[in-house]
Amino acid sequence: MCGTSGCSGRRSFGLSVGWQPSSETAVRLFRQLLARDIRSRFVGSASGWVWLILTPLLLLAVYGFVFGVIFRARVPDGLDIPFVAWLAVALWPWLAFSEAVLRGSRSILEHSALISKVAIRRELLVISSVTSAFVLHMVGYLAVLMALHVIGTPLHFAGLPTVAITLVTLYVLALGLGMGLAAVQVFVRDLEQALPTLFMFWFFLTPILYAPQMLPDQYVRWLQLNPMTWWMEQVRAPLLWRDLVPDWSLLVMAVGAVLVLWLGLRLFRRLSPYFEDFL
Repeated sequence: MCGTSGCSGRRSFGLSVGWQPSSETAVRLFRQLLARDIRSRFVGSASGWVWLILTPLLLLAVYGFVFGVIFRARVPDGLDIPFVAWLAVALWPWLAFSEAVLRGSRSILEHSALISKVAIRRELLVISSVTSAFVLHMVGYLAVLMALHVIGTPLHFAGLPTVAITLVTLYVLALGLGMGLAAVQVFVRDLEQALPTLFMFWFFLTPILYAPQMLPDQYVRWLQLNPMTWWMEQVRAPLLWRDLVPDWSLLVMAVGAVLVLWLGLRLFRRLSPYFEDFL
């Protein structure tokens, strides 16, 4: 029999309805979920951790061959680097963002058995999924940047602190979107099929494979309405153009990301009490 404090037979693990755990308990539970999520990516593979570094490097080689050799893609005028380097600097932040949102949006459905048996702070399921995706892709991103440096690409590593701040705001944005979509997807299951396609369209509408300067002026204006255009520009500027001091747009991005997180968390907590009726 279930009352307002949860099912009587349910084991408490971090949070029951109406009870907030201590911050220490929440942090410990988050670490356990994060570690389990990361380990699950490599279960059954004897060399799983090697692939964490090897996969981004192989992907970098593929992009270098396809775009640099076959399609002979070019970088914006005045930038003396290989196209694959110009692409890679923005591609991995996008991969981290897109996978984090998609994994976060599925986290409640994937842990439905856990939710039905254990009283747990449900936000932590989304946070751990989003964080694990970001952590793994950031390890790959560092490997790619080091590989570009080894082959002689002139990257300005003094801009890494600015890039790190930009990536933190991107993580906050992914967390907010993941939180809101995870809540909605419990009730609208079609989102699970639609989101990958929507993110594919979003990818091609974002200047990752091409530079905005290569488009006609009327399209460039529309491109600026895509918030990911701002993030890609802020990631590339410090590493490629040595713009070490962030401009006002980074503040706007940070405020926007925090607003999305607040709205996503508010929506999640509003719908969370009804999850079990639809899981």
